[in-house]
Amino acid sequence: MTMDERHKRILDLLEAEGEIKVEDLADRLNVSQVTMRKDLDILETQGLVERIHGSAIFSQRNRFNVAFLEELQTQATAKKLIAQAAVDYIKEGDSIILDAGTTTFWLAQALAGKFKSLLVITNSLPAAFELSKAGYKILLIGGEVLNHSLALTGPITVNNLESYHVDRAFLGTSGISLSHGYSTADSNDADVKEQMIRAAEKTYILSDSSKFERNCLVSFADFSDIYLTITDSGISSKVFKEFQKRGIELRVVGSRVNGTPVPHVGN
Repeated sequence: MTMDERHKRILDLLEAEGEIKVEDLADRLNVSQVTMRKDLDILETQGLVERIHGSAIFSQRNRFNVAFLEELQTQATAKKLIAQAAVDYIKEGDSIILDAGTTTFWLAQALAGKFKSLLVITNSLPAAFELSKAGYKILLIGGEVLNHSLALTGPITVNNLESYHVDRAFLGTSGISLSHGYSTADSNDADVKEQMIRAAEKTYILSDSSKFERNCLVSFADFSDIYLTITDSGISSKVFKEFQKRGIELRVVGSRVNGTPVPHVGN
């Protein structure tokens, strides 16, 4: 049995039975407990299983769309650093909007246990699920579910957002360029993001560095609409300096040596 076949068998067993002892799983798949723990470490990193008291349990995240789970692991280290930095701009008792996306999902995870009171409005099914464990007040905005991202979108989502005003909004983006601003490939997504920006006192863009110098189909914001963009140190020195010249506020998280852009924090 290959590792991939073993992982599928583990998931099938856990989905059917809910919770199984690690040693029982090892016996049933005829592998050592060391190998089983390595398998479970991989599956846990992917959000497919959870470990508790010497057992493995089927993660509810595994019911999320496979495409979303795969995207969640793309640039995961950078996205987690960005999400952790974004927490710095949230205060006790704030009302915030979380956009649907993988970086904002990592922010939802980073918020767990950080505050006693928080109101979160989101159009992300995975983020709402993650935040439900934190005890915060959550408002899930209705709309059409997009299969690939598990986002709620469309005219219903936009109309529902019109009723709200929050302290801060945290949005993802598919592209950032000096010529096209912030952009996305979907017009409905752009409409939702625009309404989120209108609903917030301040808007923050959370974007890994791979999104810079990329133009997507629909622009949803100019740089003047955004209070701060948080990205990782993969951003090139050239792009960083161009943004600085335009007075565009960036915060760069992580570190590199030899020619790394100096991290800059907006006001």
